[in-house]
Amino acid sequence: MPVSEKQKGYARKWDKDNMRTLGTRVRTEDAEDFKAWCAMRGVSCTSEIKRLILEENMKYYQEMERLELEGKLKK
Repeated sequence: MPVSEKQKGYARKWDKDNMRTLGTRVRTEDAEDFKAWCAMRGVSCTSEIKRLILEENMKYYQEMERLELEGKLKK
C-alpha cells in the first residue's frame, strides 16, 4: 500500500524535529578509499558513518558515566 501524502508530511515533520545532518569535507583520495572500503565490506557509506558515530558516542557516554561515578563531573 502506498504511503499517503499526509503520512509523508508527518515523517518530514518528525525528521525536522528529531534528525540532524552532519557534514564534513575530506580529500578526494580519502573519500574514494572509504567508499571502496565500504563496498568491499558490503555496507553503505552512510550506514558505516552512522555506526562510527554511534560507537564514538557510546565511548563518550561511558566516560561521562565513569566521571559521574567518581564525582568528577560538574553538573
